[in-house]
Amino acid sequence: MSRIALILICLISVQSIAQIGMNQWRIHFSSFNAIGVAENNTDVLMACKNGIIEYDTEDNSISQLTVTNGLSDLGISAIDSKDNIIIVGYSNGNLDIIEGNTITNIPWIKKAEVSGDKGINAFYVDGDLIYVASNLGLVVVDNSRKEIKDTYYPFDNPTIYDVAIHEDTIYVGTQNGLYYAHKNKPFLNDQNQWSKKTNLPSGIVNSDISEVESFGDKLVFAYNNTSSFNADSLYYIENNVVSAFSNNPMELFDVKADDNQLLLSKFSDAEILDADLNQINLIFQVEGEATLVKGCLLKNGKYWIADEYHGMVEAINAWSNSSVFSNSPFTDGSYRMDIQFGNVLVAGGGLTHNLGSNYFRNGVYKFENEEWTNFNYRTQSNMPFDSNWDFISAAINPFDTDEFAFGSSSEGGLMIVKDGENVTEVYNETNGPFEIVGGKIVISDMTYDNDGNLWVVNQGVEPLKMLTPEGIWYSFSMGSAAKNQHPYRLVIDQNNNKWVGFNHVGLVAFNENGTFDDTSDDQIKQLSANEGSGNLPTNFAKALAVDIDGEIWIGTDLGMVVLYSTNNIYEAGFGEYDANPILIEVDGEVEKLLGESDITSITVDGGNRKWIGTSSSGVFCLSEDGTEEVYRFTKENSPLISNNIFDIRIDHLSGEIYFATESGLVSFRMDATIGDPEFSNVTVFPNPVRPEYGGPITVQGLAYESDVKITDVSGNVVYRTRSNGGTVIWDGQTLQGERAKTGVYLVWTASATGKGKNVAKIVLIN
Repeated sequence: MSRIALILICLISVQSIAQIGMNQWRIHFSSFNAIGVAENNTDVLMACKNGIIEYDTEDNSISQLTVTNGLSDLGISAIDSKDNIIIVGYSNGNLDIIEGNTITNIPWIKKAEVSGDKGINAFYVDGDLIYVASNLGLVVVDNSRKEIKDTYYPFDNPTIYDVAIHEDTIYVGTQNGLYYAHKNKPFLNDQNQWSKKTNLPSGIVNSDISEVESFGDKLVFAYNNTSSFNADSLYYIENNVVSAFSNNPMELFDVKADDNQLLLSKFSDAEILDADLNQINLIFQVEGEATLVKGCLLKNGKYWIADEYHGMVEAINAWSNSSVFSNSPFTDGSYRMDIQFGNVLVAGGGLTHNLGSNYFRNGVYKFENEEWTNFNYRTQSNMPFDSNWDFISAAINPFDTDEFAFGSSSEGGLMIVKDGENVTEVYNETNGPFEIVGGKIVISDMTYDNDGNLWVVNQGVEPLKMLTPEGIWYSFSMGSAAKNQHPYRLVIDQNNNKWVGFNHVGLVAFNENGTFDDTSDDQIKQLSANEGSGNLPTNFAKALAVDIDGEIWIGTDLGMVVLYSTNNIYEAGFGEYDANPILIEVDGEVEKLLGESDITSITVDGGNRKWIGTSSSGVFCLSEDGTEEVYRFTKENSPLISNNIFDIRIDHLSGEIYFATESGLVSFRMDATIGDPEFSNVTVFPNPVRPEYGGPITVQGLAYESDVKITDVSGNVVYRTRSNGGTVIWDGQTLQGERAKTGVYLVWTASATGKGKNVAKIVLIN
């Protein structure tokens, strides 16, 4: 049975799940990558690296702010609030100010024509002035005018970690100690107007002062010991006398004065102090587990915590607390994916540009029914921290989506989950066929076939492995050239050929002819960069896809080609199995489609269109034959969060396409799904269509490339089109370009077999 037929059969039994609207984007950012917390009149906001969690304390609703719905950037590095104003700073110097439902971007620090790091570290609000502690100085923003008022440099090339005003004096913590100047003193952009606090303990006078806070009669500041863990110290100045906090040392992330309390955010707890710096509360666990606190505030008698282990936390004390929101991937890291019937599995590791180790301990994340489940050293006893890093491959069993597998480039080997929740099987060199190269088991790709066998590529002498549903392993050679070379990608075509792209080798086709334990009938063919022997652009076949017509699309570091026919591939002679570039005419000149772009991923949607990911140019969506550009997404023209694409996969049930990038995971709901010839699960979204809705009306679950008519109940045709795979979108306009009137509309199709069917009703209200 073909893979497409298998998908069509399984579609019949799968129920539709929550989905975003057509042509909408969402960023799947990690709530565990916490930055800090802020508040306005009704909400608590927790900033993470790639977005903000917003919790409404009145109705307990949760929403998210990202670049898809208001924020100007990624890489949040600071957040603070005062008088119902939220200030968000970014690692590139960008700045957003949130007032009510209005977000104003102030990009001038980011755009400043100065070299070096412009990252924003902290804020202090004084009336209409916002003091911005940044890596290029102390920037003063006039919030009433939404412009930069001035920039202060207490000394040459200062890094300002924090800023506070205490008794009308500005204090800044820097990499060179604590500096101060009266806030009304003229010409503060002249460093001669600033003084250095010298009556500090000798060891910290010229060191990192990471936190500065005005707290009653005290100026509180922290020394950041960058050379040792848990060695930071907290000090305070009162009546010009410097004293050390009694509970030093610690690992300190943030200090905040809030409602006559001083809140310390630390590696192991949130410590709450009174006006005399006596401890009045210590939140050292959340739901019985340890904490890692990056920010804390007091609102409505409760502590709201940004916790890297539990996301957003609401707490009264260590015994009365709960995680308010932690439904996210464990980190923002994403590398490779698999998607089967609404289940998204993401490997969160990665490799360096030369295939070396990053030592990312991100693990793997599964997204099902809008809920994330994380598999890593913190959640699974079979994934110990010391031996598992850089997970780079993942596969879901299409016959049972509770079973899935993932592999890494580490000592860990292959891991299998069979109940959707727990790693139950671990295979390595001691109990499986895996080979070690360079001290690691490199499992770079895997997929299940139509019989439920798991095929795995593992760098070694016999790089192709297979695990049967009964638990029996087999290993296969892919020729001498492929021995010990890094395999990039593995796909299986409709004829059961396994195609593997290798580093330095090109592309290898393999077929065992159904006899796993008999190598005598194995067939192998290598396609290289040599003309007549494959004609690939280079011998680095980094991206592979099999389209609906059985064509093999091949991406390399210097462009893309297509193998249009695989018939008799193993018997083909010299020049009979060359792949070809797609040629297009540009300004009268014939060029190769995508030129010499570094192609990193290729996938095929329900309309047989090709989605191409690149290392620096974002994403291209091409027509069936590749000659027309349907979509072009870059970081500059869309919410795509990076132009360096690691992987692309499609949820064929909803049409949501996922992009794994170097900056995180983002998805977009497109206008194509796999067709269903039985029309067994036709859905319309939205339905009814209300007057305030002006977006596309989506009909899914149709037969592949059906002719579609939309009529009123009297049979008058108001719209006609052809489905994209199994999806049709209608803008609510008639053929004459007018808005369709209020009423019930019927969707009729003529499938490829010529069988007509009334498949759906649409209620339109104007």
